[in-house]
Amino acid sequence: MSLAFLYNVASCIAYAFATAAYGSLYYVERKRGYLFVALIFFAYTIDIVLLFMYEFVPEFALQFEGVRSVYPMFHTAYNMVVILLYRLVLGNLLSRRFSPIEGFFWAVCMMVAWASGASSVETVALWREFLFARLLALWVIGYGACCLVAEFQHMSRWRWVFSLVLVLVYALGETATYLDFFGQANGGGSASPREAPVEIMALCFTVAAYVFLAHHRRIRNAQLAESLVPWIAREYGLTKREEVLLSLLEKGASNKEIAEQEYISVNTVKTHISNVYAKLGVCSRDELAQKLREELRGRKRAGF
Repeated sequence: MSLAFLYNVASCIAYAFATAAYGSLYYVERKRGYLFVALIFFAYTIDIVLLFMYEFVPEFALQFEGVRSVYPMFHTAYNMVVILLYRLVLGNLLSRRFSPIEGFFWAVCMMVAWASGASSVETVALWREFLFARLLALWVIGYGACCLVAEFQHMSRWRWVFSLVLVLVYALGETATYLDFFGQANGGGSASPREAPVEIMALCFTVAAYVFLAHHRRIRNAQLAESLVPWIAREYGLTKREEVLLSLLEKGASNKEIAEQEYISVNTVKTHISNVYAKLGVCSRDELAQKLREELRGRKRAGF
């Protein structure tokens, strides 16, 4: 198997999984930012599947070229949708919605670029589409940079960092887009619909998206763990004192540390711990840790 084949398959799996992951997050948490990210990866999945078919199925390549020559505005629409989704994701991270003036600006640029795609003069259509699409892309980068500077002291650290990563990834993609476009304009391009800048940006965005998923999972697990002890206390009939001790045990505190923090003797701590063990049906700290992990997995499956 060629490297190109493996690359296409791996990219398709990565994009499809990210689509499903962020779609699930949106379904559970109802945050629009997750929906916008899922749509970006859905667009990437469609793109990589089409590229795969184009490069490995000759009959499809012929049909694709025929459709692309008859309906060139579809490619324009795809690019515009991806740019718009990036703007929506960035706006969600920065808590900035479209103002009426910005909405009008986007509407004008998108309509002109769409009309350019339908022009009968191919060179004019190509340049007009490129200019207006890049104008919107530069707006996303400039808008994001200005918002990041303004919100530096007000945003949470992780939101600011992920917003910065998004702007930098997009700026990298735009730089590559300019180089690729002018290379094709000077006769250095190929007939393949594959666009290296888009794929570079997609891969960088994919890495950032998976890092965010790992971050979100750690935060979610921490939140579940914090809410797990009170839930277990209610479920197994622990007293308030036993609940406090269970919380400290869950954090790995020793008997001496618990005694010092709660101002009780070590023997009293041992008595309370024995009561906790009896109610939870365990005999040691290792069994208690295993019990807590099982309860945590059970709460995840239950949709907590």
